[in-house]
Amino acid sequence: MKRRILLCLAAVMLLAACDEKKGPVRLPESKGQPAELVVVVPAAMLHGECRDTLDTVVDCDAPGLGSSERIFRTLTIGEKGFESVYKQMHSHLLLKIEPGQKEPAMGVARDVYASPQLQIMIKAPSEKEMCNYLSEKREFIQRLILDFQLDRQALILKQRFSKKTSDALRKLGYDVRVSPEIGSTKAGKSFLWASTNRGGERDMNFVFYTYPWDGVAVEDTALFVRKRDSVLRANIPGSRPDQWMTTSRGQSGVPVLWSSLRNIGGKEQFEVKGLWELENGFMGGPFVSLVSVDSVAREVVVAEGFVFSPNSSKRDLLRSLEAGLRTLRKIKYNGRSAK
Repeated sequence: MKRRILLCLAAVMLLAACDEKKGPVRLPESKGQPAELVVVVPAAMLHGECRDTLDTVVDCDAPGLGSSERIFRTLTIGEKGFESVYKQMHSHLLLKIEPGQKEPAMGVARDVYASPQLQIMIKAPSEKEMCNYLSEKREFIQRLILDFQLDRQALILKQRFSKKTSDALRKLGYDVRVSPEIGSTKAGKSFLWASTNRGGERDMNFVFYTYPWDGVAVEDTALFVRKRDSVLRANIPGSRPDQWMTTSRGQSGVPVLWSSLRNIGGKEQFEVKGLWELENGFMGGPFVSLVSVDSVAREVVVAEGFVFSPNSSKRDLLRSLEAGLRTLRKIKYNGRSAK
């Protein structure tokens, strides 16, 4: 049976609503920690097979962290529990069983009760069809929520960010908004490394570099790894001459990466997630990179965030960095490139 994805216009209609005297409705600011997600389900779905399927969507491990951490900080409640305190949370997934409906359908609305806010509504004629639909749309649902949450964090970073990192990167003709905790910088030729420099726990790092583009497509993981390892070996050494930062390999010697070509912020970018390690050392952790092409300057632009936090959660740290990568932009002075 053909599936349908319905784009709801509820948010637009709500924002357009206007009191004759007071003007447009002003929504409250959405609440919740960065990875939080409120899931509203019928009482019958709180247990059983369909609940297990739901958990594979919203309560599974996040890929690429090197440790077991949930993809979201999920709060699952019944329909009667969806009160005002939860309605102002930034991310909602609402599931409804409606026997009269012909087939499962999904609707997406924004800024319904607060702003910014994402609300995904899925309706199905039965639990079995809901279960099948959740399995079919698993990655699509996860990506919708993750992209929204990252964009929300990026908006917050644009208001409060590391001026030291921004100022250092502007010398290379670009600008970025990363956590204000990231304040220690090291610059090189077409290269910048900025870090919290905590020396052992909850350490966040931002890396930027460019290299000439030869016209070859950037969505090549082997090419990505070669360039990454070369640049980081030269610019992020360890404490000994035989130590440097490199991309982690699996037992077969091949890097374990999660990659895809995506449209982010209206721009085609190669997104790569994986693990890094210190050659001949004992440090390591997750990283995320966004790779794009500046066809005018004929160069490849790489922005990366990596984390070192061996004894604590890495998910929120890495997502803060990932959100910051989305704020990267090329700047111009007097109408010309700053480079």
